[in-house]
Amino acid sequence: MTNLHNTQLMTATVEQSIQPLLTEVSSFKRFKGAYNLVDSTERIDKSGKAYWIIKLSDISTSINVYCFNMNEFIEQLTLNSIVHIEATLKYVDGHQYVRCAFLQTLPTNVSNQLLSINLLPSCYCPAPEMLLELKTLVDSLSSRHLSRFISDVLVGSDIGINYLQCPASLRHHHNFTGGLLAHSIDVANKLLRENQFKGVERDIAIIAALIHDIGKTKTLSSDGQRTHLGNLVDHDELTLEICAKAFARLDKFEPKSALLLRHILTCASPGSRYGYEAITPIASKLQIADKASASTHFASSTLAQIA
Repeated sequence: MTNLHNTQLMTATVEQSIQPLLTEVSSFKRFKGAYNLVDSTERIDKSGKAYWIIKLSDISTSINVYCFNMNEFIEQLTLNSIVHIEATLKYVDGHQYVRCAFLQTLPTNVSNQLLSINLLPSCYCPAPEMLLELKTLVDSLSSRHLSRFISDVLVGSDIGINYLQCPASLRHHHNFTGGLLAHSIDVANKLLRENQFKGVERDIAIIAALIHDIGKTKTLSSDGQRTHLGNLVDHDELTLEICAKAFARLDKFEPKSALLLRHILTCASPGSRYGYEAITPIASKLQIADKASASTHFASSTLAQIA
């Protein structure tokens, strides 16, 4: 163990070792928290005894954890579920590894209380640097209820994994794996560029930009195909359905924000024959930022193909 690592262990506090990002766990002798279980592999040691290597992932990275004497329990775990783990850092022949001391599946009501954007599994993201941009945007929210809202939508379900992998379109803009995430972040940054919105309005603008195309997580697949549902229903029609549980919770704590966000996500664009006219600048600016992101990327990708 290096002197630098010794110093890190001495300065790290017990509080910091609770729910650290996985990139930070090497700073602790022991840590605990909730993370996504994304893989598990059974191995046999030199004496013929079985053990497991499980892979945990969060928004920062993924790590392997060695589990001994847990065979029957681990076989029952569901991949892409959130588990609570307590683990210690061990050293063998100068090599560091993480050993599981305690592991359990969290009941849904408990895991929901722990939801954070940090629980998005980076292993499914084709461009992990985009996750850092997403985290920066969500961490900048002043409302903890709106921060919880985006976590309710994205974390702990197939929606979040699809959000990281789906294209934003099939043949137009951001038509690559991870394009939906790239487009959503781009729209949010464009919407904030003028620094027009403050406080809760800024929070709502960020949330609306990040999930304005959330329906595509059900209509498009990561390999650039339209899903069976996508052949029958337009993605815009699925937005409120996907966000229903998140809205139900937000209604209890910030009902005005919930109403405004619903309006922004569903109001008609200018010139539309049907739909409610936008009554807030956020909605109008979002539509402009959305078109700008789409046209800029489409133009640049077309030029690249010509070149």
